[in-house]
Amino acid sequence: MVKLVVGFSIIVWLSGCVTQNYENNSPVIENDASKNEIALTRISLALGYLKIGNTEQAKLNLEKAKYISPDLVQVHTAFAHYYETVGEFEQTIHAYDKALKLKADDADTLNNYGVFLCRRGRIDDAQTQFLKAIAVPSYILVAQSYENLALCHLHSGNFVLAKQYLNKAILHSPTRADSLFQMLRLQYIMADYKAAQLFLQRFEKNTRRFKPESLALAFKIYQKQGKRGIAKNYASMLVKMFPNSGPAQQYLLNGLAEIEADKFARNYQGTEQAEVKAKKRVIVLSPKKTVKQTQHRVANKITEKTLTKQLTQQQAKFASSQNLKPVNSLPVYLVKPGDNLFSISVKYNIRLKSLQRWNKIKASNILRAGDVIHLANPTKDEPPHE
Repeated sequence: MVKLVVGFSIIVWLSGCVTQNYENNSPVIENDASKNEIALTRISLALGYLKIGNTEQAKLNLEKAKYISPDLVQVHTAFAHYYETVGEFEQTIHAYDKALKLKADDADTLNNYGVFLCRRGRIDDAQTQFLKAIAVPSYILVAQSYENLALCHLHSGNFVLAKQYLNKAILHSPTRADSLFQMLRLQYIMADYKAAQLFLQRFEKNTRRFKPESLALAFKIYQKQGKRGIAKNYASMLVKMFPNSGPAQQYLLNGLAEIEADKFARNYQGTEQAEVKAKKRVIVLSPKKTVKQTQHRVANKITEKTLTKQLTQQQAKFASSQNLKPVNSLPVYLVKPGDNLFSISVKYNIRLKSLQRWNKIKASNILRAGDVIHLANPTKDEPPHE
C-alpha cells in the first residue's frame, strides 16, 4: 500500500582518512573506514537477513551496528523496521522516537514513521509525519510521501483527500508511474471513467511497460464506457503476457467481474449516498420564521370538532348572561392571526359599529387568534348585513 523510503539500506560510503603504507618499497593507499561506515554495513546485512526471514541474524547485526555507532539515525530507523516486522509495535514507536530525537528533520525517518502509523490506522498522526517530511527543504522524495499520504486516506475511506494528495504527488513528479496508476485507479473508483482513461494513457506513455493490474484496470475502464472492442484487446494482452497472474486467471474464470478497485468503488458510492441523505435531513429556518410557524401550528391544532364545541359553549355562556336561549345556528367567525375587526367587517360586508355592538368590543381592541366574533346580533333576530 504505502512505501518505506529505505535509504538506510543503501550504503553511502563516507570519506575516510587516507593513509599510506609501504609494501616492497611501493606505496599502498588504504581507506580507514569510520565507525558510521561499519555500522551502515551492518545495517545493510541486517535488512538483507530480515528480507529472507532470518530475524535472529538481522537483530544480531543491528545490535552490532548500534554498539559501533549508537547515535546514528539509520540504526534506530532500521531497528524500527525490524520491530514492526516482528510485531513489536510499542518498541517500533520507541525506535522512531529515538531516531527523531537524534535528528528531528530526517525526512526519510519521518516518511517511514508515517507509513507505520498509517498501517496501524492512526491516520491523523501519520499525516502529521508525512507533512513534516514534505516540509524538509532538502527532501527529494516529496512525490512519494504525498502518494503515501493519499493511499493512507484512500484506505481509510476519505476519497476527497486521497484525490487531493495524489494531485500534489503528480504535480511534484508528473511522470511518476506509481502516482499516475493510483490516480487512474481512484478515478475509476469515483466512476469518472473518462478521467481514468486519460490517466491510463499518461501511465502507459511514461512507463512503456505493462503489468497485470494495469491491464485489468484498463479492461474495466473501457468496459464501463461500452468500448467493448478496446476492452477485449486489453483482456487479450493480459492473458497472453501474464497467463499465470491472478487477474488473468480471474478474467478466464468470470471476466473480471470484480477487481479490488470495485470494492473501493462500492465504499465510495455508499459514502456519497450517506452524504446526500445527510444533506436532505438538514432544514435551515430563520429564527423569525420559526416563531411564526410555531404560532400557526398551535393555532391550526384546533380541530373542527373542538371548534364546534368551543363555539357552542361560548354561545351558551353569552345567551345565559343575557337570559337568552342558546342559538346553535348563530353565524360566528373564528379570528385568525393577522385579523382585525375592520378586516372582518369588510370581508362579510357588515358595518364596523354593528360588529362592535354585537360583540361588546371597541375598534381599538386587539383581537387574538381563536377569538369568536358574532356576525349577527346574538340578542334578537336582525339581518346579518346591516
